[in-house]
Amino acid sequence: MFLKNEKIKITVSELSVYFSCARKLYYSCRGHEPIYSSPLSYVEHIILKEMAMSFSHLLNTPSSKDDVLYEDIERVLTQVLEDILLIYPDEMEGVAPEVIDEASEHIKEYFDDMRQNLSSQAKVHDISRLAEKLLLLDKEPFMYSEKLNVTGIPYRLVEIDGSFIPVVIKTSSVPENGVWVSDRLHLTSFAMLAEDIYGSTVKSGFVLYARSGLFRKVSIHSTDRRQVLQAISRVRKIKEGTMPDKKESPLCNSCSYSDMCKVKASFASKFF
Repeated sequence: MFLKNEKIKITVSELSVYFSCARKLYYSCRGHEPIYSSPLSYVEHIILKEMAMSFSHLLNTPSSKDDVLYEDIERVLTQVLEDILLIYPDEMEGVAPEVIDEASEHIKEYFDDMRQNLSSQAKVHDISRLAEKLLLLDKEPFMYSEKLNVTGIPYRLVEIDGSFIPVVIKTSSVPENGVWVSDRLHLTSFAMLAEDIYGSTVKSGFVLYARSGLFRKVSIHSTDRRQVLQAISRVRKIKEGTMPDKKESPLCNSCSYSDMCKVKASFASKFF
């Protein structure tokens, strides 16, 4: 396949950014630093991600046989707050304690949803079995597909009954049903890496939505793989210097590249 001969290596993280916004990937590849109006949302993202890594433990505690307790989730948050500066020294440098406190108070507003969803999922066979497998793994696996020339590090790659199942964590809001398209394609990217590495078809994966404590199962389809292949080709073009068209989105207003994107869009429109 033509992708095998491509020299430009890309990462699944770059694909994930592309699935969210091609322009955002363009600016990050050009070395432009994002301009954050407030570190609050980023700190909240980090805390939620770290908390989600403990959800499999909550699903396997003695109390989870009845219900996951509010106190269980509170203990997870407390531990994350103790560890966060040690785990993310660069990211947290210069962040005021007040910002961390505000982020943690905001996260506590999600506790009821987390508790209810984790409690109900502890009784779901597929989820409880996945949680048991997650307990046996303690690191994020590095993956490389020679065929695609793509690298990636999912949260976990679980093997159940001879089948590999990628798991990713998302800190965004959860859709009413299923998963967001960008999250589906992000997960599919890891599935395709696993398929090339291990030589077996990956039929499904899980997206863990940290804010709500929900594990959403995703079936991997041929249409998803096709979109990922197209994205790989387009990401390489972006890394070579091609500026993608701007697509308006409700997320544009809060984007850290919004001012830059407006300026570049008007300039680029003279040439494209």
